[in-house]
Amino acid sequence: MIEEYIEKDIMRRVKLVEFLFEMRELSIKDTAKRLNVTPNTIKRDFDKILVYFDDWILYSTSTSQKISAVFLSDLTRYTLVIKIYEESKFLNVCLRYLSGDTDYLSIVENEFVSVAKAFQIKKNVEDFFKHAKIMDENNHFIHDELRYRSVVLSILMRVNFKELWSKAELWQIAEQFVDELLERFSNNIKINKREYIFLVVNVYLSLTRSSDHPLKYPENELNVIRQSVIFKELKKTLVHFFPSEVETTFSDDEIGYLTAAYRLISLNTPNYLIVKMDHDYERHTIIENSPEIRALIRDFEKYFSVNLVDNILFEKPFINLVLSTWQNIQSFLVEQHYYLNDEQLSLILSVRKILEEWQKQYIDSDLDFTDTIIDKFTSQVSTTLLQKNQQKQIFFVVAEDEFSHILYREHLEKWINHSDKFIDDRMYYAIDELPVYAKSWSHVILCERALLADHEISPDSTIFPVSRSTFSLDLRNILMYAYDNS
Repeated sequence: MIEEYIEKDIMRRVKLVEFLFEMRELSIKDTAKRLNVTPNTIKRDFDKILVYFDDWILYSTSTSQKISAVFLSDLTRYTLVIKIYEESKFLNVCLRYLSGDTDYLSIVENEFVSVAKAFQIKKNVEDFFKHAKIMDENNHFIHDELRYRSVVLSILMRVNFKELWSKAELWQIAEQFVDELLERFSNNIKINKREYIFLVVNVYLSLTRSSDHPLKYPENELNVIRQSVIFKELKKTLVHFFPSEVETTFSDDEIGYLTAAYRLISLNTPNYLIVKMDHDYERHTIIENSPEIRALIRDFEKYFSVNLVDNILFEKPFINLVLSTWQNIQSFLVEQHYYLNDEQLSLILSVRKILEEWQKQYIDSDLDFTDTIIDKFTSQVSTTLLQKNQQKQIFFVVAEDEFSHILYREHLEKWINHSDKFIDDRMYYAIDELPVYAKSWSHVILCERALLADHEISPDSTIFPVSRSTFSLDLRNILMYAYDNS
């Protein structure tokens, strides 16, 4: 939402820097198309970026068709975009407005603009606040604490606000608490700077506003949040860190607010097993307990003719998409701008169509999926959605006795990918027992050598001889063939 009001040249350079950070080299023509400007505009923006980040760029090149830049390795994407946002007079005036300074003459003096320009910026800020529904038509702030904090968050995440608006001591306390939270709750999991600042700002808003502007959740929604592991662990950490202030500062509503904020960040987990466990918990609480969410997954499955249930490649970004719709927080987040290929750009139209149709049927609210959040989701799930269902490859096992069947099957089970391969349940004790339909399937036949005496195996045959004594080598050859021909 806020990006619709920030100066167009600022937003364009933010996106261009993010594209360069991700891709290093860009086609001027393609980038101009994606940003809906002329190639000359891209060239001018690139020249300004080179000047602005002169000390932060290792090397850069520019030709008539391509631009490239490599930034210092210790820089983050967030550090780069924050530096560009510093140039936004709109964001600076938003900050002044929130601190109580609404005089246009103050804008003239501090932003070095004309009176006419100051009036225009002031009007844009008020239009944004009205669009975000925290200000009425008479320019009075509306009491909706959760939405107000979301708007404040969208501003504070983009500017260096400490000197103008923050209470320095409380900001330091917020940082110390987030450090302890990550150490105690996340087992020293590291998060990037953007998400660290996101948590700190949310804690800071709780510390500075909870007494005079308390949050209030619908009871049914708060009851769901209370049941989560994050809520319970977060409350323990708050009691440990703020033993005397928990009752007065951190009500269950405030803890619910911080819980929702924590669930929105991406943890750089050191162990894939933790990722899987976390996903299993989230899919149980978010997907399995919600008929509306399951219906949306079915809509995606039907539209793209793919199986998506229990597919972590789809469900993980899908759950993040769902979480971002909580209280429409996705309209206020500082999300990465992704450089999408042509196939992904076409896919966006289908993704948006599915979401809009689902919203009409199930969601009675003004939820509006932002372009940025849909771009992110599309970039994450495009390969999954565009990979059409393929006929599964079937393995037939022909063995002399029951134990041989167990031996071959158990070893095979450990190595095959069950999303596109499976083992026939029936146990065959002679190759002539194989079903006639076997040839019409993509298949592999494992047959003990002793049972192949009368069968000649051609070079292109799908029959693979196996024996107990050579099974390790036999299995390697079988798997190489299976994955090459699946």
